[in-house]
Amino acid sequence: MDLSQINEYLLKLEGPADIEKISADKFDISGTVVIKFNGDIGSKDKGEVELEFSGVDSMRMPFRMLAPVKIELLNGLEAEVLDANYIETDLNFYQLIDDVGAKWWIYAKSMKAKILPIYYGQ
Repeated sequence: MDLSQINEYLLKLEGPADIEKISADKFDISGTVVIKFNGDIGSKDKGEVELEFSGVDSMRMPFRMLAPVKIELLNGLEAEVLDANYIETDLNFYQLIDDVGAKWWIYAKSMKAKILPIYYGQ
């Protein structure tokens, strides 16, 4: 699933988005962050989207956001946010913009989305 498809789901949800899990791998000096987005997107589906970020190096995130949320892949922006000593060539800079325009970010190797339950679009 590409980023535009993920945003299609996320922009229709209205409700809380909570960090469900943060785990650290002390050998790899990275971690995993799982964010679960809940909300109503229509009469057939209450909508849940789970984003899992792997190989997380650093982040600036609240424990709860309110949807709708838009996520952007902004490689290059990490140079404006992080010191040069923390920039890695194999990581991606993901920016999340919540319902009030607050900007949050996660610097990680990858992201995958899981749609729960099946999306019934209109």
